[in-house]
Amino acid sequence: MTVKDKHVIFSFVLFVFGFLIASSYQHTKGSIHDSENAELAWERTFYYRQQLIQFEDDNNQLQQEIDQVKLDIIRLENQFAKQEETIGTSALNKMMLQGLTGELPVEGAGVFVSLSDRDFGALEDNADQYIVHDGHVQLVINELYSAGAEAVAVNGQRIFHDSHIVCIGPVIAIDGKQYSAPFVIEAIGHSDTLKESLELSNGVIDILINDQIEVEIGKQEIIEMDARIG
Repeated sequence: MTVKDKHVIFSFVLFVFGFLIASSYQHTKGSIHDSENAELAWERTFYYRQQLIQFEDDNNQLQQEIDQVKLDIIRLENQFAKQEETIGTSALNKMMLQGLTGELPVEGAGVFVSLSDRDFGALEDNADQYIVHDGHVQLVINELYSAGAEAVAVNGQRIFHDSHIVCIGPVIAIDGKQYSAPFVIEAIGHSDTLKESLELSNGVIDILINDQIEVEIGKQEIIEMDARIG
């Protein structure tokens, strides 16, 4: 083998060896690159997963806060409903009391009692015993209130707790206003109860008849009474 041939073989060996080294370098470089890419992808996946977990935790926290707010709203609505009911009841009670005290006009079913002087002859010695007196009117009013009357009026004038009924000769004065017979007493309340109370045996009606008073009694579907003036 000549020196030239040896050079050729040696060059070929060096070429192959160099190719192997280059291939090995490229393979190693590619593996390192792939490893770096894999590590980077894992880091990204881990980061996004942590972000997702954090978002879920935040969402759960917000949902709990929303649920609590809803419960608070329901609780407040219930409180407001109870307050409205209480206020409504108080307002109705106030109006009822204002009606009873005369601050507001009232109307409703009830009864009427008409008291008239009995006819008497010109020669009668004691004509006073045939006419209606303040005591007769007061007797009827007291019985009506005892039977549950909500409001009472005489000849259209409403009677209050401080009203004064007095005789002035042949007329009766109610809170300074004079009226002559017949006296129509109206009362708002349960019609049957009021009428039955007046018609009890030996009760008010019997007393009035015994006192020579002409009496008429009946029910009324609607009785209207004005509010107190002044």
